[in-house]
Amino acid sequence: MAMKLCSLVGTCRRFQPHILMVLAQIVYSFLYFITEASFDHGMNPHVYITYRHTLAGIMMLPFA
Repeated sequence: MAMKLCSLVGTCRRFQPHILMVLAQIVYSFLYFITEASFDHGMNPHVYITYRHTLAGIMMLPFA
């Protein structure tokens, strides 16, 4: 059991950049659908960008 766990951890570390890149692409796709939906419902692009930057700043604040 310990050998399988060690092998799994090694595999995860080996493919970590690839996994993170796939995760980033999924997040960008989700963001695209949210953007399209909000523009289709009449949101002003300037307001949307302001909200997006404000939310990003709040989310990055603990890491600064």
